[in-house]
Amino acid sequence: MDTHLLGYVGAVCLIAGGVGWGAQVAGHGVTGRMLVLTVALSAVGLTLAARAFLAGHDLPLILGAVGALAGATLMVFTRRDE
Repeated sequence: MDTHLLGYVGAVCLIAGGVGWGAQVAGHGVTGRMLVLTVALSAVGLTLAARAFLAGHDLPLILGAVGALAGATLMVFTRRDE
């Protein structure tokens, strides 16, 4: 696969990790299984996005980092009826 395309896959992993982390923090607490999943998604996403960045494609890293922070913030501060 192309490094550029893998960078965008990494950005999606980073965003999914951020949203998952925000949902856990906003919920009833962080479980061990979800902690491992979000850290793994974030590590894989950061690795792929950083490789794309080093190959000259900076947009996947920027989208992934900003998207992860925005997704986590949105999940934490969005009101949910449970």
